[in-house]
Amino acid sequence: MVNQTNKNLLESKIIQRLDLSDLMLKLWISKPENYLFKPGQYCTIGVDGIERAYSIASSPDENFLELFVELVEHGELSPIIWKMKIGDKLTLRPKAKGIFQIKDTNYNNYLLICTVTGIVPYVSYVRYFLNNNSSNMKFHILQGSSYMDEFGYLEELMTISKDYPDFVTYQPTISRPKDTRNEEWNGKTGRVNIIAENYINQKQLNIDNTIVYACGNPDMIIDIKEKLGQNKGFKVLEERFWK
Repeated sequence: MVNQTNKNLLESKIIQRLDLSDLMLKLWISKPENYLFKPGQYCTIGVDGIERAYSIASSPDENFLELFVELVEHGELSPIIWKMKIGDKLTLRPKAKGIFQIKDTNYNNYLLICTVTGIVPYVSYVRYFLNNNSSNMKFHILQGSSYMDEFGYLEELMTISKDYPDFVTYQPTISRPKDTRNEEWNGKTGRVNIIAENYINQKQLNIDNTIVYACGNPDMIIDIKEKLGQNKGFKVLEERFWK
């Protein structure tokens, strides 16, 4: 039973769940009527007064809120979510928040760098602008993880990048290629920080036509801001995910 101690809280429920691994799952929850958000924003969900903010993978055009959740050891909310099933209720704060949005559409290239669940706002960007892009925007998505089973949107993004190569390029990379969990991986290897520098050179991206977004692990973001922002002069926007 959801304890709605705050009368301003909305009620939502789980409408679909997909377990990707022991530590990662996708969750689709109902979107209350008139609930608005912009691509890149996050919602705050709760159970029995315990709340946590999650970036929204859905496009505002979709009829539900899609979340990509990582099980955090000793976390407060994610262990509860792991025990929930379709039909279970949660609370939802009435307003989505966050400024990690695409407000400046004057750039040709958007270099979107992330780790693991940091991909979520970029998925929302892609889904929304795929149907609402009237400019020459191109998304260059670079995602790093330790293990291949952490790529929650691998198939979707690979398909879109294949079908719309002038709109999206997606490059996943793993940092632990010798781990047994990655035995079937035959893609790129190395930390996404290093991949990003090489990618910029290969694609001849420059500070005049490219803006950089960094989302996920704080250490990765610090490194990107130093190497691409301070050293190379790129404008870098960030969203840090703390466990």
